[in-house]
Amino acid sequence: MKALQLLRAWLGLLACSLGVASAQAARPAYQDLYAHPERAMPMQPHWQLQPVSSSAPPWAEIFMFQIGADPRHMDRLRWLSLNPDPNTGLAPALFDALEGHTLFLAPSARSFCDGRWQVVRVDSHNNSKVNNVLQPATKVWLVQHKPNGRREATTAYGHLDAQGHWAVPPVTCDGGTTNGVYSPDAVAYLVPGDAQPLPSALRLDLVYAQPGLRDAGGRWLAPVPPRDITTAQWMDYKKQIVTPGSLGAGLIDPLGRMVIPFTFGHLPDATAQRRIQLCSNAGLRLQRDAGTPRVCRWQRLQRRQGGEALRPVQDAATGRWGYQNAKGQWVIAPQFHEARRFRHGYAVVSALFAEDWRPPGWQDEWPMVRQYWRMGRYWVAEALVRNPSTAGQWAIRYGLMNDAGQWLAPQAQLPLQITVPSPAGGRNAYFAQILATQLPALLGRQVEVRHLPDASVADYERLAADGGDRQLLFTAMTLPRGGIPGLHQGPPIDTALRSLLPVTVFASQPWVLAMDSTQSDALGIASTDALLAYARAHPGQLRVGNGEDGWIGQLALAELLARSGVDMERVVFPGIYPDSDVLTQAHAVELVLAPVNGVATAVRRGQLRVLGTTADPAYPQSLDGVTWPTLGSSASLAGLAVYDHFILWAAANSDPATNRELQQAVAQLLAKPEVQQQLQGIQALAGGGSPESLLALEAQMREQWLRCCGKHLRSVK
Repeated sequence: MKALQLLRAWLGLLACSLGVASAQAARPAYQDLYAHPERAMPMQPHWQLQPVSSSAPPWAEIFMFQIGADPRHMDRLRWLSLNPDPNTGLAPALFDALEGHTLFLAPSARSFCDGRWQVVRVDSHNNSKVNNVLQPATKVWLVQHKPNGRREATTAYGHLDAQGHWAVPPVTCDGGTTNGVYSPDAVAYLVPGDAQPLPSALRLDLVYAQPGLRDAGGRWLAPVPPRDITTAQWMDYKKQIVTPGSLGAGLIDPLGRMVIPFTFGHLPDATAQRRIQLCSNAGLRLQRDAGTPRVCRWQRLQRRQGGEALRPVQDAATGRWGYQNAKGQWVIAPQFHEARRFRHGYAVVSALFAEDWRPPGWQDEWPMVRQYWRMGRYWVAEALVRNPSTAGQWAIRYGLMNDAGQWLAPQAQLPLQITVPSPAGGRNAYFAQILATQLPALLGRQVEVRHLPDASVADYERLAADGGDRQLLFTAMTLPRGGIPGLHQGPPIDTALRSLLPVTVFASQPWVLAMDSTQSDALGIASTDALLAYARAHPGQLRVGNGEDGWIGQLALAELLARSGVDMERVVFPGIYPDSDVLTQAHAVELVLAPVNGVATAVRRGQLRVLGTTADPAYPQSLDGVTWPTLGSSASLAGLAVYDHFILWAAANSDPATNRELQQAVAQLLAKPEVQQQLQGIQALAGGGSPESLLALEAQMREQWLRCCGKHLRSVK
């Protein structure tokens, strides 16, 4: 074929295809980030590879990947760089072809050097900055928080380990480059040693140089190679990236209509039997040369007459060839680069490659598979595609197939659902809403909050057993799961709750001991020490409003009574804590133990006076700039510290690795200044610890209940 320019080198071809796509992609602009680094770009959503229908798969979703690995190493690769089309908004990932899972930048790795550097977007995984042991480079967009309060943006390359953490961070803490740094912990493309791809029941086969996969029964898997040699020839040259102006030979009838498209390199004239021999390439290699095997077949033509009276003539003005009759009139306008005489009603001509021609029934979203590689337990297919993700341009993309013959398409993770077992408007709801607002940018998935204040036992059992990686329970810790032997029996849902897996403590909030201001003035009680002195002098006369058994308010009162040795009457009110009206209006008690939000309004109005909080003395709480005293700062109450812990629990069938990733994301959001300010505004301490530390906290609280409450609370009314 004349003027068909083949791209000789793989990297040149890859650069060409990626260049076409990137010119069309609507990526976030670097200039916007540099100009406004305070407007952190949203992290792309994570995704999972899911099998899709093999009969009518969504080709645009399957062949959406660009890769950063050299295919010459494909048969020895373990990790494959998968960079989704930027218009999808999905995050780039590394794919483990042995284990079959995708690796993303871990949430905790999106901030390093104590928060000085923040990763605001993952650009790609590629080998443009690969080191000498073929460790893929991860290009990220960074925002630097400088000591003077300013923020600056940059881009850099780092290397990840198998958990998604930085084996080599993109920059040093002072901003230095790390391009030349090597780490044995970083993921490397190649399988170590002489490991070979694992055997497969699928086999690679060819039809007219068009590759395809067959199953054990010999059936072709989609996309099926064409059986028509003309279609195969058209696809063969399309996949070689035909350059504009390339020529091809075809066949026309006496009316100038295309009979065989202009896709062949050379065609003989039609024979007396009105058939023509068509030849195409038969080899698997994309780079064609004189030694490339060829296969030919005879194609029968319809019986046709005419054209013998026409003669090919070159137009002097354009240099193109057409056909004139005996009178010198143009019957077929000059448009061909070469033209032969008609034989048996057909003429061979040479014209521009049939760029706009499509085989009968062809759909443009269909991929043209160029090559298949066996990689670990999977098949990687390289295809030429044109679809909305490529802005209507032909581009090279990659797809994956498993050994079951199923194509894998990326699907964004389902929204994470946080179930709150209380009505909207309370503390649980407030904290859960912070999570729903902040987590999507860190996890790459949406977060929804649902309230189940009237949930049945069956609801909790269903969530605990079958919630998977989609549902979480967010609640304040009452008694440790399983109850306290001899003190408190677990609720009906306790069996379900004990099966939950720990994620993390989100926040901890102390309780407040407040007194009716009028009573405080009348009795001369304005401090913790004054309260204890009065209680010792008047045993049993002071009444303390408390919530129902099992809530942390019960533990806080028990700690106060056990450590001080004073005698005060516990008055139990329905719910978690009594309303402040029981003091200020009903005068049912003199004191109340409640969380901060339960007393703040009355304190601001001057109706209640805070005597102390159950906060650790090292972390006193304040309201409107006024620091509240802590009960533990009194000598007779030294060591008293009691908190409500607001906790995320995951279902029994959830993935521990996913739970740990969630915990790391929570820890990262709790490190944000704006979140810390929100928590400080309601006198709460940030959590974020590991699942193991949550279990240790539960064991510690169990001991605390047993130590101070097992005996004493049974004697308190």
